[in-house]
Amino acid sequence: MAFNVNELILDKVRSLTAHDLTTGEMLFRLTSLEDPSLSCTAEGEEIVDAIGAVITTLYRAKKATFSASNSLISLDLAAAQYGTQKEVASKENKIVVPTYEILTVADGATEVSLKKAPVGTVSYIYALDRGEIATRYVAGAAASATEFVIDKEGKITVPTGLTGKIYVEYSYENDGTENNGANRIVNKTSNFPAACSMKIFAYFRDKCNENLVYSGVIVSPKAKLNPEQVELALTSTGKHAFEFQMMRDYCDDEAELFSIIVAE
Repeated sequence: MAFNVNELILDKVRSLTAHDLTTGEMLFRLTSLEDPSLSCTAEGEEIVDAIGAVITTLYRAKKATFSASNSLISLDLAAAQYGTQKEVASKENKIVVPTYEILTVADGATEVSLKKAPVGTVSYIYALDRGEIATRYVAGAAASATEFVIDKEGKITVPTGLTGKIYVEYSYENDGTENNGANRIVNKTSNFPAACSMKIFAYFRDKCNENLVYSGVIVSPKAKLNPEQVELALTSTGKHAFEFQMMRDYCDDEAELFSIIVAE
């Protein structure tokens, strides 16, 4: 007997993958989807007679939207929403990372050192008083009551008479070596999401026997992330929301918007 199902229990959406339209290469994968929703719309035009009575309504311009939230912040998804690619630090592609350190200048000490070699100019350091910024010191040719000296390795000759904690902001180069890796996403005003293909994988259960589990997938040959509102909740419990707008391939005679496949 042929496998033919109708009413099913949606167990969960397992994952979503996006792929390059030309090569089919996977662009990113999401595995912690919450509140997934697939909605479809169409434009209706009423056909009326001479006195305005509705004869029928013609529908056209179908649209489909898939929206969800990823439980975790996804750098790959964010890059796609911003219309860019995630950079991975390497010796060929070093990433400049801003950071800061709070260093302790012991009584009688004249030098302290940063953990990383700084790049660019370190123009200021700040003395801390009860955790707050108190006194500013400027870089100079020699240490004095108001000036400090820093070398290219990050060794700081502190101002004369300074003790206690100091706050230093600087940048260093990350080259992707062991214990020195970094990723970067640049959101440029001129970049927007590119079209891709998309697959949404799900589990279904039989309504009469919940032990029977079926695999399902929603396939969209062409879709594009909606960049109109991209919000990252910068909290530990924050979610990463997104929305895909599905589109027909203009050169596809079948005009397929998406398909739903359920298999044993």
